[in-house]
Amino acid sequence: MNYDNAVAEVMLEDNKLIDKLELETCIPKSDRDFLAAYQAVLVSNVSTKKSDDARFCDIFKTWMIQRHRNTK
Repeated sequence: MNYDNAVAEVMLEDNKLIDKLELETCIPKSDRDFLAAYQAVLVSNVSTKKSDDARFCDIFKTWMIQRHRNTK
């Protein structure tokens, strides 16, 4: 059974957030490489792994916290 990751797909398609995260130099290279691979899985309409979804959320959360600290 496939499940869709609607939130990540919106971040991918509508506002190109995953593309923007891949360009962020504050994100480690290994995480940016992961984002590129994660995006490829989303584009191919294959179910993502829960562990990959959790890693994506961690990267996004860390980036948001850093951005909040930088804009205060």
